[in-house]
This record gives sequence, structure tokens and C-alpha cells, in this order.
Amino acid sequence: MYHYPVPVAQLIFEMMDSIELFELSRLSRKLEGKIKEAGVRCIKHSVSFSKIPSMRLDFRSENQLEFIFNQPFPRDVKIRTGEIKGLKFFYSAISEKTINVCLEDKSLFGGLYRFYDHFADIFRTTMIGQLDIDVNTIKNVIGLLGIPEFKRCQTLQLIGDKMADEDAKYIQDNCQIYETLSLNGRVGRRDQHYKLYEVKNLIIRQNDWININDLFLMKCENIYIDGANISDLDLINFVKMWKNGESNAHLKTLHVNFTGSSVFDRSQLNYFVPVLPVFHNNPAPNVPVEREEGSDDSDSSDDEDELAQDQAIKEQRRIAYDQQLHQMEQTLPWKEIERVLIDYSNHSNIFRRGERNYSQLIGESDIIELDCFYRDIVKFDGTFASIRIHQNSFKMIVWHTFELPP
Repeated sequence: MYHYPVPVAQLIFEMMDSIELFELSRLSRKLEGKIKEAGVRCIKHSVSFSKIPSMRLDFRSENQLEFIFNQPFPRDVKIRTGEIKGLKFFYSAISEKTINVCLEDKSLFGGLYRFYDHFADIFRTTMIGQLDIDVNTIKNVIGLLGIPEFKRCQTLQLIGDKMADEDAKYIQDNCQIYETLSLNGRVGRRDQHYKLYEVKNLIIRQNDWININDLFLMKCENIYIDGANISDLDLINFVKMWKNGESNAHLKTLHVNFTGSSVFDRSQLNYFVPVLPVFHNNPAPNVPVEREEGSDDSDSSDDEDELAQDQAIKEQRRIAYDQQLHQMEQTLPWKEIERVLIDYSNHSNIFRRGERNYSQLIGESDIIELDCFYRDIVKFDGTFASIRIHQNSFKMIVWHTFELPP
């Protein structure tokens, strides 16, 4: 292996499983140097300084390797020992892509960084994919974020609710977040949030001082807010201003769990009794069906009829529920936003957000299917938005021009 040309060695390394590559890098310093020389790169790294510390290496060939630190080893695994730069550790592969590691270091997070720094130098990347920081546990957040590779990341998730004002100010002034910022709890003073509101994707949880004024200031594409001080009337005002072009022009999706009484509960809808359509393979009762001599009913015809029947029932259900929702809406403040029945010739019934990591963080699918609780509004420039109101959840999907069907 030592004498192979670099292109040959690189091809061999790229064909290896991630755990095999990890074990190979530990055999000798020469092999470690050969891997670095061959330029085995990662698409991104992810590091979590949280209650369950971990790090993940995402290689180019869709090959991942995750390390989970200081968690109990399963009984039926083989435990090995290792040492890097004076840091001793025990480890065991618990799956094809996961290794449990127990560090012998007085500081768990300090040991995690030393471990990460070593392997990040071997399997390099240009970007931190996701960085999780438990601000309730990390005593020196500024020191951690002062590490050059941690100043730039695609996703920053701040866990906990005890971040100091100076830490929040440091994030504002020094950190670059390219895609998603997730906040759990209060983060600094209100005047320290101007830059946070310009990130592409914003997730806010348990921030009771976040109000409608903050929502008006946000320039994010995708926004998720839970546990904030935003009411149904606030959202009505936001929609009115959006329709007039006076709020976030970049908005793609908005999800707010608002305060106030729940509305449009599914249990409030009357049971729908479908009227089955009639097809040649599904005749009405007592109606004889004439068939040509020698003809057979094919499976494809049965399938087509069944599919057409399902589609007809879905359309009946949608119209019936929409009529009920419309009547309910006329008795509520939501009638002021003037939602109308969706015309699917204007847009699809499927919305693809295109932000898988953001969707995963908020616990939703990246593909949103419109149901009977969605109805449309129209902006002054003709842009459509579909709004879903169900219980205490408000969802808004904006169909920009490049997302509309031809």
C-alpha cells in the first residue's frame, strides 16, 4: 500500500467501508500519512457538544461514519483500545456506520474536540455540516466558537436556555451560518438578534418574548416558531401585510404554533359519506352489463376503475370538508385573510421544501402534501400562498414563480 501511486491508493480508499478506513488509519503513521496524501475528503463534518456527544464524517461516496461518546457498550461487542496524541480511549463498532467511543479525559468535551481534531485532519472537509452546542453545559461558548473551523457551519443548533448576552453577541459578530439556525430558549437580548433574522432557515423554540414584531423583521425563507408569544390575531395581521407586499418577500414556508383557542379540529368535521361512481366493471345495482362475446375483463381495467373511484371519492371528500370549513371560518377572525378554495391549476398539491436537514430538525417531511385544511390566498402581484389552520398550528406555503406548474 505504501508504494502504490497516489491515484491508485485513492481509488482503493474510496472503495473501502468507513469503519475499515478508520481502522486502517490507526494501523501506523505511514498509512495515516498515505490516506492524507491520497486526499480522502469528506463532504462535511458534524459535531455535537450535547448530552449525547457525537461526531459524524460524511464521505463523498455517500459513506458515513458516526462516533458516539461515553455511552454504555453493548454486551456482545468486542472492545478495543486506542491512543491519539496522548488521548487514550476504548471503542467498539456497534453497527456498520457507528462506533461507540469512551474517552479517558477529565473533560468530556475537551476530549471530544481532541478526538475530532485528529480525524478531521486526516479526513478533511471545507465545511462543518451541523454544530450542536448545549449552552447550559458548555462553560466557554466563546472559546468553542472561537475555533476557526467552528466559526463557519451550515447548521448551528443552540440547545438550552441559559446563554449569556456576551455569547449571543459573539455569535452575531463572528459566526457565519449558511443555512439553518436552531434556538432553544432565550439567546441574548432582543437587540442582539438582527443578524439571526437574516439566516436562510430559522427554528425558534420556547422563546416566550418572541412576538409578531420579530416575525415582521425576519427575512428567512423557512421559519418554524413554537412556544412564542404570537396569537391568531397577530398572524392575521401578518398575512394581510404579506398580501400587500409589506413583509418578508423571501418567505417560502412558515410554521407557527400560536396561542389562543384551538380551531378547525378534525373532530369538528361531520362524517363524509361518499357516493360511489359507476364504471363498466363496477355497475350500479340491478343494471345489466352487456359484454361482447369472447371479451374478458382485464386486470388493468379493474385497476384503472379502482384508481378512478378513489380519486373521485377524494375529490368529493375535499369539496365536502371545504364547505364545512368555509362555514366555520365565517364565524372566526380568520375570515379576514380571505382564504379561498384551492385551484390546483395554479399550483400543485405537493410542495417540496428542498431543505432536508431543516425539515428533520423540526420533525416534518421535506415533501408537504396539501390536505383539506389548506386554502389559498393571493398576493397583490399574483403570488399564491396556501395556508393551513388546524388546532393551534398555522402553516403557510408560498408558491413562488419558479415553483408553479407550467
